Amino acid sequence: MDFMLIGVLLVLTALPDAMVVPILEELMVERYGVAPGPAHAFISINLLGGLCALPLLRTTMRIGRPVLAVAIAAIADGLLLAAMWLPIGFWPTIVLRGVEGVADVVVFAVVFDLVGQSGRARAAGLRFGIGAALLSIALGGGAILGGQIARADDGSGDAARAVYLIGASACFLAGVIAFLARHRLRRVESKSAKPSTPAVAAAVPSRAPLWPLLLMASADRAAGGLLTGTLGLFLAEAIGLDPSIRGRLIGSVLLMMGLGAIPAGWVSDRFGDLRIRAIGGVAFAAGLFLLPLAADDLPSLIQTMLLLGVGGATLLPTSLALLDRLYGGLFGMGGFRAAGDIGFLVGVSMAGLLLYLLGSGRSSYSEYVAVICGFAIMHLCTTLVAVPALARRDRAMNRTEQSM
Repeated sequence: MDFMLIGVLLVLTALPDAMVVPILEELMVERYGVAPGPAHAFISINLLGGLCALPLLRTTMRIGRPVLAVAIAAIADGLLLAAMWLPIGFWPTIVLRGVEGVADVVVFAVVFDLVGQSGRARAAGLRFGIGAALLSIALGGGAILGGQIARADDGSGDAARAVYLIGASACFLAGVIAFLARHRLRRVESKSAKPSTPAVAAAVPSRAPLWPLLLMASADRAAGGLLTGTLGLFLAEAIGLDPSIRGRLIGSVLLMMGLGAIPAGWVSDRFGDLRIRAIGGVAFAAGLFLLPLAADDLPSLIQTMLLLGVGGATLLPTSLALLDRLYGGLFGMGGFRAAGDIGFLVGVSMAGLLLYLLGSGRSSYSEYVAVICGFAIMHLCTTLVAVPALARRDRAMNRTEQSM
């Protein structure tokens, strides 16, 4: 029951994030008359605004009221979205969007910290897998809902702008639920508190370093930005695939990465989150590297996409399980989200840079290959650096626990 409540909060707060993405044209370009380039600031400022949430998370940890913080942040998110519905102008909207990024990260950190605390430690991978799948469903559903709402617009823009009010309603509902269920959710927090004697606390090594986990988050999201931005262009311009085939290929990979997180999390509980993260990271990088090389042959491309989807499904649940087990806390969760947002921004920016610099058609094939393979090598190097660093600290912690 506790986990279901947390899942409802996760879906309600994630749903508005993606609703605005497919209708940026209607919300920014047509409404305020800005060029497409500046309109993209609506996305990027939200990602960068999340960095400002980290001091708030430290304050929340010090005060010890994370559940109340998520209720306040969700309601604040709703108020900001409702304010964007008003005709306040482009730059005031951008400022509000940046502040909304702060609320987004606070909600993410608290909700996923509760996911980690809502059950047995041995089943953390499965819980984070379900959480990752719910997040993917909410984001995908939000994008579909936003597009359908804009499609019903009669040209006045009123229907498109209604996504702000719908998103605000979802956030308000999440805030009310979190406030009403605050005592129940606080009991979830208290379950994870393990009493320990001073001698035991002194003997246990300090938490694992945070930088390998942040590095993995940024690399994963950067590759995600490449998949959502550059891959479609590559399959269209350099390969010349039909739009329906492109959509099915990219959609199937994203669907596998989302729903596949559940079995991936279950497997990580059985065989170790660090081991599955290493295997999945290598498989994902291999799929990304082989993708442009196999693109000319559709059966080979489908097999490569399968490898990419299976490897990608392991990334988020294992990373969150590792973060919860080896570092933990709201600051770690918030830093993980912020690092991922920066990585995604880098990946999307690379897609925009390619769109600006590269020519179209088959002549750009070699440039696309170089960039996609470069991202694959970057992701592989991240795995080869981050996993051993975490493994060393994991072994040290295990040796200390066994000796006590």
